Amino acid sequence: MSSSHTPPELLAPAGDWEAMRAAVANGADAVYFGLSNFNARARATNFTLAELPDVMTFLHARNVRGFVTLNTLIFSDELESVAEFVKSVAAAGADAVIVQDLGLVRLIKRIAPTLPVHGSTQMTLTEPRGIEFVTALGVERVVLARELSLNDIRKVTANTSTPVEVFIHGALCVAYSGQCLTSEALGGRSANRGQCAQACRLPYEMIVDGTKRELGDRAYLLSPQDLAAFDLIDPLIDAGVISFKIEGRLKGGPYVAATTQTYRKAIDAKLAHHDFALPRREQLDLAQTFSRGLTPGFLEGVNHQMLVRGRFPKSRGVRIGRVAGFTKNGVRIELCETVSDLVKAGDGVLFDIGKPHEQEPGGRVWRAIVLRSVVELYFEDGAIDFSQIPVGCDVYKTDDPALRKRLEQSYGQDKLAKRVPITGRVSGTVGGALTLSLSDGERESSATWAGPLELARKQPTSADEIREQLARLGDTPFELGAVAVDLPAGVMVPRSVLNDLRRQTAGALAERRIEVRKHAIAKGDALRALRGELGRPTPPPPFPKKEGGTEPTAVLSPSPFRGGVGEGLQAQPTPRLTVLVRNLEQLDAVLAWAPPDGLPKPSAIYADFEDLRRYKDAVAKARAVGVPIGLAPVRVWKPGEDGFQALVARAEPDIVLVRNLASISYFREQLPDVRLIGDFSLNVANELTAGALMGAGLERLVPSYDLNWDQFASMVRRANADWFEPVVHQHMPMFHMEHCVFAAFLSTGKDHRDCGRPCDRHKVELRDRVGAAFPVVADTGCRNTVFNNLAQSAAEYVGRMRELGLRTFRVDLLREPPSQVASLLDRYARVIAGRDDGHETWRQLRVLNQLGVTRGTLNLL
Repeated sequence: MSSSHTPPELLAPAGDWEAMRAAVANGADAVYFGLSNFNARARATNFTLAELPDVMTFLHARNVRGFVTLNTLIFSDELESVAEFVKSVAAAGADAVIVQDLGLVRLIKRIAPTLPVHGSTQMTLTEPRGIEFVTALGVERVVLARELSLNDIRKVTANTSTPVEVFIHGALCVAYSGQCLTSEALGGRSANRGQCAQACRLPYEMIVDGTKRELGDRAYLLSPQDLAAFDLIDPLIDAGVISFKIEGRLKGGPYVAATTQTYRKAIDAKLAHHDFALPRREQLDLAQTFSRGLTPGFLEGVNHQMLVRGRFPKSRGVRIGRVAGFTKNGVRIELCETVSDLVKAGDGVLFDIGKPHEQEPGGRVWRAIVLRSVVELYFEDGAIDFSQIPVGCDVYKTDDPALRKRLEQSYGQDKLAKRVPITGRVSGTVGGALTLSLSDGERESSATWAGPLELARKQPTSADEIREQLARLGDTPFELGAVAVDLPAGVMVPRSVLNDLRRQTAGALAERRIEVRKHAIAKGDALRALRGELGRPTPPPPFPKKEGGTEPTAVLSPSPFRGGVGEGLQAQPTPRLTVLVRNLEQLDAVLAWAPPDGLPKPSAIYADFEDLRRYKDAVAKARAVGVPIGLAPVRVWKPGEDGFQALVARAEPDIVLVRNLASISYFREQLPDVRLIGDFSLNVANELTAGALMGAGLERLVPSYDLNWDQFASMVRRANADWFEPVVHQHMPMFHMEHCVFAAFLSTGKDHRDCGRPCDRHKVELRDRVGAAFPVVADTGCRNTVFNNLAQSAAEYVGRMRELGLRTFRVDLLREPPSQVASLLDRYARVIAGRDDGHETWRQLRVLNQLGVTRGTLNLL
């Protein structure tokens, strides 16, 4: 079980120096921040690598830890530069790095073995088996996915010894972190690279069975409210959580100050065994700094009626009431809160007329007259067109200058919020020297006054007077604990001497505490060594053969890092086609397909069904004609969902399509002879990550969808081409989310138990502002995937892929009717075999497909 001998940690965000000062001054135990490269908040101001030593000195001098975010995927051509980056981070004394990329974890532990690595929430860690996997790579703490409930977290901590961190406040992504490809699919701006374009905050229309569903004023169907868990700190600590993380590296100092203050109080109350209840006034102040509406998120379980309000996508501050009428020059508002000074002169207000995408009426209050539960607000002449404002519309306070000033004052002066207790010892002899030693329990520093120490002529120095002088630790990071005085009776110690010794000793101890945090860099070229260890994968067992037929073979080339570059000849591989189907009808169509010109049938078919109970039927159909079949488990595996995995195991497939780290050990245990293919959701973006997964027993890997052609080719060249199975046709899976739009907008149910399963009866698309309709598909776990409306084709790149030595290519179907399957596979079979030109195939696909096709992420442009 996860446990810690130290108090729970409060971890605050810092996107710039103001936010960092706010976090430190208001009681954060640790601060996380990004540098100029390789962090998942590219839009934040961030810090430069040159600033890092100063940042760490600032934090350590105030007894605050600093975690550097390196939480993006790393491409092969970046590994050299990120290796140098890691050396600088380690030398600066960072207390940890927060990492998404599995290959980067391996590299960091080789470069700086003592630098702690925390597994980012971008790793999509939801189940103990996945945590065990990354722990074995060197991860020392994991940040759980935000979709886990309190009960889920208890199950995780009960079954892992790895320390667990959770988010407790801030913005919620609608998709699982690390599993959102929307920005990449629509604009080439990868969320896995810190470039999220926030497509979830845009308006969408819901198209149900081809018809627009009227949803009233709800248009922001994928924009969640914000997380606030101040009421849940007590049970989360009891559940074994050791670190509480506030989201917000794009937020300013007042937000960081308010959130840090709030959660400092909640944690301290628990540690003091006091009940904690945040006063309503403070709740409103917290929401005022930034809020789309505050909810417990998923911590209290799934509630599809609560997570997404749908009326607006941005922070509006605090709702203060509704318009009750108008005065001669103002507006009368019926208040919804009873706290004093809810709205006052100087505050900014906005009138919610249901058009958040436009400039809604609002302005700065000039005068406020409170009449019991009603307030009259007056504004500068002409500032607001009251004719636009209907009676009954909601009113929000968007800005509170007095609150902002109060929060800014909390960090306006560089005050120490945290001090480390130290002990002292004063010793000396008459006629000799006087020595002061200070210790923090781990380190000690001493200073000596040559003396001579003399007996007092009048009033000797008492132990209390010595302690009084030593306690004046001022702006040092210390507070004085016990002091041992070992002096002859009757001596006189000059105050100036004690003060001088205190300054010397405390300063030296503070410097030593900072210096020991720096991490040694291992000798040698860690990256070169890791690359040299990338061996050829163990040849997989043969596929079951169709009776009377043979399985095409090809000689595997040695790894380019075994025996030196250039040794061994790359055989011309016989191409293989694999196909992913979504239902039994598509499976039947693929099994019935007669490839053109004698080209081989699919070397494997993968079934990815919403109803996993149909997998046994799929296996039987494929076995009947001798085609190997793979089954896809759910993409995200939460505690208590072992039954979903068991449905796959009981179907006894030839292959399992691995979509999360937890599935690797599970299927190795349950199906020892099964072949494991790592899917795109494992985010393989460099050869080190590929090597880690191949070493765990996977046969092939689908490269990350974040790679363009150059990045893809660079990874393949540095590894082994037979490791990879690129998807050359697909509808990009954009959002993968716990939020179910079927339940949220086609039912009144909270979750699968009372939603009535509209997903079984309806076909749903989400239509954006330019008319693109994105299909929504539910899985067995009731999680939704929103797919791109355009098919993405890599037909033009297949020739180049074959030149790299690739021999296995995958086509993913989505909603293609069975009648179209053969024609689609014909075209890809011919281009994969080199019989047709890839560009011409792409052009034909674009003409034939009703919506066209896109080159997608491989595109060099």
